[in-house]
Amino acid sequence: MLLHDGDPGRRVVLLPGARYLSQAPLLWFAREAAQAHGWSVAELDETAPEDRDPFEWMPARARQVLDETDAGLVCVVGKSLGSLAAPLVADRGLPAVWLTPLLVRPEVVDALARSAAPALAIGSPDDPTWGDGTLPENPALETLELPGLDHSLQVSGDPRASLDALGLVLERVGAFLGALPGASPRVPPSDSP
Repeated sequence: MLLHDGDPGRRVVLLPGARYLSQAPLLWFAREAAQAHGWSVAELDETAPEDRDPFEWMPARARQVLDETDAGLVCVVGKSLGSLAAPLVADRGLPAVWLTPLLVRPEVVDALARSAAPALAIGSPDDPTWGDGTLPENPALETLELPGLDHSLQVSGDPRASLDALGLVLERVGAFLGALPGASPRVPPSDSP
């Protein structure tokens, strides 16, 4: 796990996808957005060992990382496989951002339905893991659905359109983090040296 400086009382925990590690654009820039808002970040930078089922490994590893996190305010940002931690996150009452959550998995949808903390789900109807795109009714759950994107929230063969989509995602993630109770708004950088 990599730790990034910021307010020790506010920590974002980044959970990767199966083949989408924290250096990939969505998670890299989610970390950047969190740090721009003053959060410290714990970045889980690993994949499931070859001898472990990733669908069992992720919830167990997420529990371990969250157990080791002693910040007063914790927000989880999980990509795809990372959304398998949604039941644990809901049980602990933590806010979360779910990037391409696995809506084809009933335990993920159930956790999104019962989460009392603010949550944001971002995905595309063109991503097969988004299922039919039906998210549970929950006033704590916000949704950003971007048509025409793949599971990495990119447009195949169109880097510029992919960057535009990334910009929309990061704007929404930053706004979400900045609006959490106890979070401080983003402070623009000073023009003075």
